[in-house]
Amino acid sequence: MSAPKVDTNPKPTRLVVGLTGMPGAGKSTAAEVSEAIGFKVFRMGDDVRMAAEKRNIPPTDENLGAVMLQLRQTGGVVAIAVLCKERIEKDTKSKLVLIDGIRNVNEFFEFRKLGRAVLVSIHATPERRFKFLQARGRSDSPQTFQSFEARDRRELTVGIGEAIALSDEVIVNSGSVTELKEKMSQLFKRLKQDFNTNQ
Repeated sequence: MSAPKVDTNPKPTRLVVGLTGMPGAGKSTAAEVSEAIGFKVFRMGDDVRMAAEKRNIPPTDENLGAVMLQLRQTGGVVAIAVLCKERIEKDTKSKLVLIDGIRNVNEFFEFRKLGRAVLVSIHATPERRFKFLQARGRSDSPQTFQSFEARDRRELTVGIGEAIALSDEVIVNSGSVTELKEKMSQLFKRLKQDFNTNQ
């Protein structure tokens, strides 16, 4: 009689939720909702901004886009994910982590090394996203619809379309901000409950 198999795979000690979606889809709003539920938020855009700051480059949309592409050209498609993962690994206390700004599936695969990972995409129409980005008024907000479309094309070149297509959960942002927050709250609570149940 053979000995019973021993499960050598330890249960994940961290839930990692990755957010993807085109610019202005509602990722920042979703991240805010997750914080209220107990998630620690890490924004991949912060790693790009920190890289730009080190190079004394003003944080405009065009400049940040160029830095983002340069980081990927020199460090590979997961370069920014590696920087973000290092920040997460230093934070040993957070068991619930949300990563805002995944742009390709290889980045998501990198974050899988941190624990149980779920990829969530948020979808909104281009017109809706453009209005939101303009209303947000950040230094990298597009000033014209043409510059907005150029930003979309840049994002697509790094693989965001595939990440959206292969996501585990899809949220459609077609109503009010309150409706989006409710959808995200329900999703995050379900993911948190499933994770805690399987601990």
